[in-house]
Amino acid sequence: MCKGLIFSCISAVMLLTAAYGAPLPTEKESLLKTLIRDLKFLEKNKDKIHLDLYTPNEKQECSWQTLQCYLTEMGTLENEIEEEDVNNLQNIKKNLQRLMDLIPLGTGCKICEANDKKEFPVFHQELNNFLISMLK
Repeated sequence: MCKGLIFSCISAVMLLTAAYGAPLPTEKESLLKTLIRDLKFLEKNKDKIHLDLYTPNEKQECSWQTLQCYLTEMGTLENEIEEEDVNNLQNIKKNLQRLMDLIPLGTGCKICEANDKKEFPVFHQELNNFLISMLK
């Protein structure tokens, strides 16, 4: 009797997960949404920043290394953005680090410097697209 009840409960949970999809952990989802929103604040600087930045193109298996690369490259932007956007940049860096703490380290991923350098508008768009893909 007890085994049947436990099996029924497990089956119900599996069916609900399959029907609705497993939800993202709340903290991870919240960080991703915050990062996507904060990136919009840097959008007005797109045409003012004339830097080529390493821009990862890795898939989800290398999320940690991809975020690490974006975080490192964000550090080079501090002298290039307007004064009022420094706090937004600091928030983005802090939240990228927090997000990295929530995901596993990938293996077999290339180092940041192995990626192509791209202009800031492309870098910005690629980071935004990557964060959106992590929400799915």
